[in-house]
Amino acid sequence: MVKFKPLIFGVLTGLIFFASIQYAITLSSWFDWRRNALSDLGHSIKSQVAAQFNFTLLLVGLLMILLAIHYIRRSSRFSWILFAISGFFLQTVATFDEIYGYLHFIVSVALFISMGLTILVDSLEFRSKTMMSLFFLYALIWPSYYFIKTYTSILTKAAIPEISSVIVFMLWYILRWIKASG
Repeated sequence: MVKFKPLIFGVLTGLIFFASIQYAITLSSWFDWRRNALSDLGHSIKSQVAAQFNFTLLLVGLLMILLAIHYIRRSSRFSWILFAISGFFLQTVATFDEIYGYLHFIVSVALFISMGLTILVDSLEFRSKTMMSLFFLYALIWPSYYFIKTYTSILTKAAIPEISSVIVFMLWYILRWIKASG
């Protein structure tokens, strides 16, 4: 059981994140997956669920940092640092919500880059082809989004690639702990 404690803690952290997003969307009849970014839910003036949504981002970011320091560091040389940085950038997305305009965009980009780098570095540390495949899948999400956004009118905002990135990141995390525990 102790072996799987980091996996359980990480999955619970992910469930908190996904449950909070679902709750915020349920209370926000205006939210549209194709026409909004997830961070629109955290817009402190336009969203009635901003406090709850941004608090969750702050909490999950803190839990990610704690996961990195207490668990991931034990089985990693470098990726634990990137995982902690991802947690920090998640907190900055909540702190500098949509109201901050370009600053919000910069910290959001930093978050998704740090998540991708975490997967890449960890897959190299574990020498795992499966985890590397998740990195390539992760790396395709944002170029695909920009291609679809540029050449069609299906997507205008980033909620779908954002949640897709988080899902791949969560899959990597689960796979990582199965490999680290096995």
